[in-house]
Amino acid sequence: MPFSRLPRQLLGTTEVVRPRHKTILLFQTNTRIRHASSKSKKQLVLEKPAKFNPPSHGARLRKPGIKYSGPPLTAEDIARQGSKKYPNMMPPEGTFMHWFIHNRGLHLWLSLVRLSFIGTLTSLAVTVFVTNFKRNSPFADMLPDWYSLFLHPITFWRTLTEVIKLDTVRVSEETAARRKERVEEVSKRAAFKKAHGLSENAGLGAWVSSTNNDTNSLDGQVKTQNGEVPDMSSQEPKLESQSEIKEGQERRPIKKWLGIW
Repeated sequence: MPFSRLPRQLLGTTEVVRPRHKTILLFQTNTRIRHASSKSKKQLVLEKPAKFNPPSHGARLRKPGIKYSGPPLTAEDIARQGSKKYPNMMPPEGTFMHWFIHNRGLHLWLSLVRLSFIGTLTSLAVTVFVTNFKRNSPFADMLPDWYSLFLHPITFWRTLTEVIKLDTVRVSEETAARRKERVEEVSKRAAFKKAHGLSENAGLGAWVSSTNNDTNSLDGQVKTQNGEVPDMSSQEPKLESQSEIKEGQERRPIKKWLGIW
């Protein structure tokens, strides 16, 4: 029977303690301590799962469409529903409001401009100018097509500038002709008044009143029906004073709003 397996009662205290103490010392000196900071040279290998584990939240499956009672809708019915106007719903396709709401270019123009109302007013002003030009100008047929702005921009702007210059010259000539007619009319009116002995300041009313009073001008003297010549010297200062008052009234400074009106 080995010494280490003897019962404790058969062994003495001195014999048991010494050999056991020696074995403990020998065991402690022969052991190798492995520190936690040391690294193993073997590569870590993940354990292969025993079975496939699906994810807890899988992808949603596509649900079938809602089934209604009655026969299925045909292609004509679907097309009719797409073009029908329903109350409190968006406008259907093919209408102006649908184009206005879904047009990306229009909304891009309104959003890219620094102040949207300036872009809108500029577009409206250009539209009104082009419309009036086409309606009033005889050179409207010489305007270039709008798509040539992207194909040949230099030719487009050059042609547009020449057409606008021609129309400007036409308007200037018409304005000069109207002004010349008015000047000739004024000169003819002054000659007519001078030939009939009427004052230049008097209008048509004075000429009519003079004919109603049966006054005749002869050698610069005015005669009445009785043949008496009135004294005009007393009336001249009054006329001069009245003319001075009118000139003073006309020379008064005109009130202007902001220096414009």
